Amino acid sequence: MPSKSLISRRHLLFGAFTIFTLPTYLRAAPQTLSALQSGGHVIYFRHGATTWSGVDNINWPRARQRLLSGAGIEQSRMIGDAFKRHAIPVGAVLASPFARCRDMAEIAFGRVEERMELLGLLSDEQGRAARIAYLRDRLRLPPQDGANRIIISHTSNIATVANVRLAEGEGVIIRPNGSGFTVLETPMPQDW
Repeated sequence: MPSKSLISRRHLLFGAFTIFTLPTYLRAAPQTLSALQSGGHVIYFRHGATTWSGVDNINWPRARQRLLSGAGIEQSRMIGDAFKRHAIPVGAVLASPFARCRDMAEIAFGRVEERMELLGLLSDEQGRAARIAYLRDRLRLPPQDGANRIIISHTSNIATVANVRLAEGEGVIIRPNGSGFTVLETPMPQDW
């Protein structure tokens, strides 16, 4: 049986190899960038990196909620800068009312429409089915303004509706078709 230190080194080597082999979606997929520049997509982001992990309460004051960390603020800036650099049109920017989601929207896109319907599914059991239905509708209905709809919320919501689990700051690009939607790609902040 291998020693504990050997197992640890193997995991470290595997982890380092994995980091260097991750795809960079929008850099390597010009068709995706072109599609986003044409509008009509939904880009769902899990809020950026936070100061702590766990479930908090929407009724807590801002100072007690999970907030964006310095890394989360930088992720938000990177995403916003990339959308500007690539001329990706942004229509509605919808976010959960938690400070971390709202702040990411403001930093990345300069505006936000808070929606209680985007409250994390783990945060409150009351209204859970309505929140699932709301997100499903936002993902299946194409934006009407020729831009892309941005949603910033929590991993529990998108995992339930689209079977996609996102890391903090990660996004998922979705093509709505009216009756359903197709998951296209899941870029990390540095991949934009």
